Amino acid sequence: MPTGRNQHQVPQMMIKRFASAGGTLTELIKPNLEIGSRGRWPKGILFGENFYRDHQSDLDEELLTPIEQRFARIYPSLAEDAHPQVTCGKNGAALIDWIASMLVRTRAYALMAQTVGRKDSVFGELLWKLAPALMNNILRISWFSELQDILSRPLFRWRVKIYPPEETVVLTDFPVCQTSGLEPDGQVTIVPLSKHRVMFGGSEKAIAHWDIPADDLNAILAGYAERSIFAADRATLERVAQHLRGEKGKPPDWCDAARRPFFGFLDRLKGMNAPDSHEISQWFKHLKDSYGESILPSDRGTSQGDRARGPILA
Repeated sequence: MPTGRNQHQVPQMMIKRFASAGGTLTELIKPNLEIGSRGRWPKGILFGENFYRDHQSDLDEELLTPIEQRFARIYPSLAEDAHPQVTCGKNGAALIDWIASMLVRTRAYALMAQTVGRKDSVFGELLWKLAPALMNNILRISWFSELQDILSRPLFRWRVKIYPPEETVVLTDFPVCQTSGLEPDGQVTIVPLSKHRVMFGGSEKAIAHWDIPADDLNAILAGYAERSIFAADRATLERVAQHLRGEKGKPPDWCDAARRPFFGFLDRLKGMNAPDSHEISQWFKHLKDSYGESILPSDRGTSQGDRARGPILA
């Protein structure tokens, strides 16, 4: 029986930037906190068979791959230059599009969207049962467009943190993620670029709190993972496991949430009543407005065009 095409939920060009000098990564399995005994190659991890294909189209070919190709032109400078510059126009747009796509492309987004969508109505429940892949892609495209708008607004700021060689950042199956918004001064978008470099995005006050050691950041990234945490070396993963077991001073309730997929967010969603659409709309409008006025045309599609402003480095 023929098999489908393997499609990476995390691009290989990103995975490679978290690998060891020999090109491999070591895996920590989150449910049992066991560390693998052999190195894994980027090609063989973080993929699914026909992961973005539905009965009408292939989101990977239509949206994600073109975004990766545009971002590939500027990725090396962002990940390697001593003082990375994010410019306006095409380069700034390529970065925003890549971050927005990374926030919707993993299993994390698909599972969260299904959990919320199935609560909406009996009709919504039926649609998710009949065409889950199609529904996932429809919602991915819709939320990607919203993220383009939010992440490019003039008061949404970015800060790059460069770690020294002795500190290593992990890569998870949910690598680019957003905090819950309960942190001081609001939600923060975390964008690991390489094993020694991370971008933090949000309000200027929010990202000011994130000048933290790599071990503390890794514990947070591991909490947002579903199942797999990868690093260039085993020692980094051993420290992550210690954090999740509560051996580094984390409180028990934090450890309990961090040991579950996506910091236990799916469990909390399942226990909530279906939210009121008007309340959601008003909350979301307030969130967007807090970052200033949109710089994107109201009739835009999901394709990239030159933008008046690129990401602003705080």
